[in-house]
Amino acid sequence: MMSPTSVFEALQLAICPVILISAYGLLLLSLTNRLGRAIDRARLLLRDENLHSDLQVMILMRRARWIRLSILFIVVAIVSAASLVLVLFTSVFLQIDAKLIVWALFAASLFSLVVALSYFISEVFYSLSALEAEFDRSAMD
Repeated sequence: MMSPTSVFEALQLAICPVILISAYGLLLLSLTNRLGRAIDRARLLLRDENLHSDLQVMILMRRARWIRLSILFIVVAIVSAASLVLVLFTSVFLQIDAKLIVWALFAASLFSLVVALSYFISEVFYSLSALEAEFDRSAMD
């Protein structure tokens, strides 16, 4: 039978990955909102028969792809962190040494976060391209 100390130890070990999952969830919410706005804007521009909107739609498509990749890597990070919680609990309850698996899952989670944030920051910087294109078009008129 498991002692209360073992259960407490398992809960202690799981706190860090659970906090990571919560933080990743907030980032995922932000990314899905950005994706929705980019898609809505592209649909609006596609309904408009203005020839100048083609460049903006292409920019929005690229942004949407980068956001989609960022979302994918955040989901991988969440799955890695959730798997980490499961492995931590399992290792405590079964009293097995899972240091290598724990390290690999934690590293995978953080690596996925770094990749997701790289795509996210690229999309943020690129988001001004549509505004610059519109500004250039207005200046020419």
